[in-house]
Amino acid sequence: MDVIRPLEEGNPADDTRLFRRCLGLFGTGVAIITTRHSEQNAGATVNSVASVSLDPPLVLWSIARTSRSFDIFQKAEGFVINILSKDQMELSRHFASSATDKFGGQATTPGWNGIPMLDGALAHIECKTEASYDGGDHVIKVGRAVNVRTFEGDPLMFVQGRYAVPADHPSVRARPEVPKDIGEMNASGGANSLISLVFRVHHLLSEKFDAHRAAEGVHLSVTRIMDALDEMPDMTMSAIARKTFLGSRDTEDALAEMQGKNIVVRNGDTYKLTASGSALRENVRRRWLQFQNEELSGLSPLQIEETTNVLRHLWSKS
Repeated sequence: MDVIRPLEEGNPADDTRLFRRCLGLFGTGVAIITTRHSEQNAGATVNSVASVSLDPPLVLWSIARTSRSFDIFQKAEGFVINILSKDQMELSRHFASSATDKFGGQATTPGWNGIPMLDGALAHIECKTEASYDGGDHVIKVGRAVNVRTFEGDPLMFVQGRYAVPADHPSVRARPEVPKDIGEMNASGGANSLISLVFRVHHLLSEKFDAHRAAEGVHLSVTRIMDALDEMPDMTMSAIARKTFLGSRDTEDALAEMQGKNIVVRNGDTYKLTASGSALRENVRRRWLQFQNEELSGLSPLQIEETTNVLRHLWSKS
């Protein structure tokens, strides 16, 4: 029996980025925590929300001590957990940014103790602070839920440093209520509508291609950055994050990893691929072309052309 070797291994105390990448394999939802103290609002994007108890109803999350909103959250009497819907990815990025006025132009509704609740969220959990605990470079906040609201929709997810949407596992049978007629499915916007299927196929193919990335010793974030720098060399870290749709923290981690492996070189504030980085990117590209041919082998040229035209149309509208 072949021995399965880990992609990475080490003491997390010696490599915090390794620890972060390992934790990133645990997929979570995404929430924005909001609060209010002394007429001042604060908000932060987190994926550290967890249930603690049903009786009494307790939940927890953690805030970094370095957060600019740390003092406000420490002094506030409570907070609201706004669980984000799949349509609120940009809102998540906005509250994770360094913007000084995060609530400017945002639609909110006052909740417990006047704390703003973000409209459009999938759920609101209004909490009174129950306790705070030391958590190393974070503080763990435990809240007692005093009111909850839920709305129709699907949650926004975060896993392996990227945003995602929920989809049924391929081995799970479709729910009986899913309509069978394709026209009805598209009109209903259900799990098998065109857009939903695009999302599901994208994530399925990305997961299948992970084995090819692993064979080259890289992961999704690294391959995205290699593609971006191959197309447009000498980009800043913020420009790379925007182009690859990676968060600033994950972009920073990936670039540090790539520098350590001599895949990229930094010149001032910009980055570019090294010769070995370009060769690695070409190896991954060849694997992708082979993978693409294998996945499309059962389709006729007409089917491929028609599907490509539909996807190009959707891309042109984005």
